[in-house]
Order: sequence, then C-alpha cells, then structure tokens
Amino acid sequence: MPIIARIPITNFYANGDYTAQIAVGSERTIVNVILDTGSSTLAVKSSKYNPSKDRALRSTSYAQDVRYGTGGWAGPLVTTRVSLGVGDKAVSLEEAYLAITDASLPDNFGNADGILGIAYKGLNQAYNLATYFQQQEVQPPVSYPWPFSVANSSTGLNQLMSLFQTLQFEDIPPYIEQLKQHGGIANKFAFYTLRSTPSVASENPETAPINQGIFVLGGGEEQADLYTGPFLNVAVLDDLYYNVNLKAVQVGSSAIKAVAPLPVRLKQTAITNAIVDSGTNSLALAPDVWKSVLAGFAAIDPGFVTLIQQAAATGIGNASIELAKWPDVEFLLAGAHGEDVRLRVAPQTYWQLDAIAPGQALFAMENGNMPQSILGLPLMNNYYTVFDRSQDAYGIIRFAAIKAL
Repeated sequence: MPIIARIPITNFYANGDYTAQIAVGSERTIVNVILDTGSSTLAVKSSKYNPSKDRALRSTSYAQDVRYGTGGWAGPLVTTRVSLGVGDKAVSLEEAYLAITDASLPDNFGNADGILGIAYKGLNQAYNLATYFQQQEVQPPVSYPWPFSVANSSTGLNQLMSLFQTLQFEDIPPYIEQLKQHGGIANKFAFYTLRSTPSVASENPETAPINQGIFVLGGGEEQADLYTGPFLNVAVLDDLYYNVNLKAVQVGSSAIKAVAPLPVRLKQTAITNAIVDSGTNSLALAPDVWKSVLAGFAAIDPGFVTLIQQAAATGIGNASIELAKWPDVEFLLAGAHGEDVRLRVAPQTYWQLDAIAPGQALFAMENGNMPQSILGLPLMNNYYTVFDRSQDAYGIIRFAAIKAL
C-alpha cells in the first residue's frame, strides 16, 4: 500500500516560505529545506551538511548552477541517502540526487538550510563536467570535492555560469520523481498553510501555531480534517512550472476585469500568464492584473488604495486596517474540464498582520513587473491545496476551503 506521509512544516526559518526537515547522508544530518513548487532542485548549504563525513555519498561529474528571482548558488551534484518525514511514515531514498551549495549568494535561503524543489524535471538541469575535467586533467574527474574557487558573489557565480554554459547539460530526476519511481509514493502532495509571512505577535514566533503547517506527501484528498467542502480543480497547462491560465480578476463587487494573455514572444519560455508557487510569499501580479486590482479597491473605497500605498512606502499599523471592511479578491482560472474556477483571497491573507513587527501590517500583493503573475502563498493560505501530478497530461491543482485545526 502506498505510503502517505504527513509532515510538519513552518514558515519561521525562510521568512514566509515553508520548510520541512530532511535527514541527509549516513549521519542523518537534519536540515530545514524550503518546499518550493517554483523549482525542482534539492540543495543544502555546505555550512549545514558536511559531505566529508557522509559514508553514503557518491560523487558524480555533474554540477548545478541555479538562479532564482532573488538569490542563486552553484555546487557539485552527488547522490546520498535522503529521508523526509518522521517515524514509520518517513520515506527514504538511498541514492537521491543532492546539490551542495559551495558557491552561494549571501543569505540565499534566509535562515533555512536549503531547498527542496517539487516542480518538474525541466527545472532540474545539471552540467556534465566530464569533458572539462579530462581537458583540465582534474583527478578524480568528479565535481565533489568542488574543484572551483570563486567568490560568493554575483561576479563569482557569473564566472561559473560562463564556463558551464559551454558544456552539455541534462535533466536530472527531481527528488519527488525519484520517490515516485523508487519509493512507492503516489505522484501528488498537498499543503495546509495559514500565513505567508511569520506572525511575530507572540513572544516565540518559532513555535506559534499560526506559523505552522502540514505537508502531505503522496496524498491529499484523504486528509478530511484539513479542509471542508468540495474541491475546485484548476488545470495545469505545462510541466515547466505549475502553469495555469489566469482569465480574470474581481475585487469585491467591483467590475470583473479580464486578464491579458501572455505575450506571444514569451510563449516558449514562460508558457502561460500565471503559475502557482509555494516559494513566493506574495501575489506578484502582472502589471495589468495589479492595475485592475487597485482599480477594484478604488471603486469600492478610494481610501483602500491610500492605505496600500502607505504600507508599501512607510509601513502601516494593524489598527489602521479594519479587515471587516475590506473585500475579497477573486481570481478566475481555467478549470480542469474547461470550466471557470473562482478562487478567493480573503483580507486576512492579503493583509498579513503582525508581519514586520508586533502591531505592524504587510500588504501581500504587489506589482510583479512581469507579464506572468505568480500566485503564491496568500492564495494557498485560503485553501488546502493538492498538487495532483497523476491527473491529465500535466496534472491538476485541487483547492478546497481550509479548515481550522
């Protein structure tokens, strides 16, 4: 019978993004990794995991160089034992691909120890350095121990990228796909989350219940205590990211505003006009969507826009935000069967109270300044969200109203 692992997660270490603990190598080193549907690589900081003590490690000739919207790193790709989950529900792979971030921008993962990308294999590319090692007479011809000496800076990473881009690269199976192939895990997972930034209202935010969540590996719909009502099924339209089609947006009772399609020049690289991304702690909206959202707020109460602008410019106190007066924001997406699916973002999630300091509020929507909208945690916080990769060509994302525990 397939294993379903229910794993505790927290938004504390990565300042909003949710992390889970994994055990790495023969020494079972515990590290906190960001669970990110916007990437596919499993990587840990070299400062948190000592590969020289790992008897399960096997070196390869591959290296990875990964850039995010903010941050980036490079390092060797090895295989080793990696376990996710606790107790009898833990799942392990004896030869999981793992990158070690030997060259990294400062504070790349916040206070987290690495990242576990849970998107598709097209985002998990590695460069084969075998020919380069032969030409440079590197012995042994493997990427670990790391044979490059570069500064932990943008300049240093760019130097490596210039080298790597001359070499052959390959798609490496992400951890989630290796689990499906070798670990007896169904090809799905789910998130139960409440916040997109840590609440600092309590004296100990690290243990505050509102900052905790649940990651369900290998399951979703059977966790009936985490949601209520039926699921709404959104079509995933490509396996680059979790690509979806955002059709329209509506703020409260204001007019529904159609959303522009992705420009034709970006079809090959971005695929669709929106993605669902657990690794983004805001709603980073395309400029036309952001403009429509602000216009919708202004149509209901011009003072709403003033407060949003104040929050961005100088910060704003909780007391200035009367949540009961603010409307829901609804996003209209293409459903799994061609239907329109309306997903609601409540004021309690697009306004994050006690987010910057006790008594200070953060507005969790912004102009992403790109034609593609990134629908991050402020959307997922309203729903128990199941990423079912086993359905249809690329999978579907199921949303059901979240239930308070």
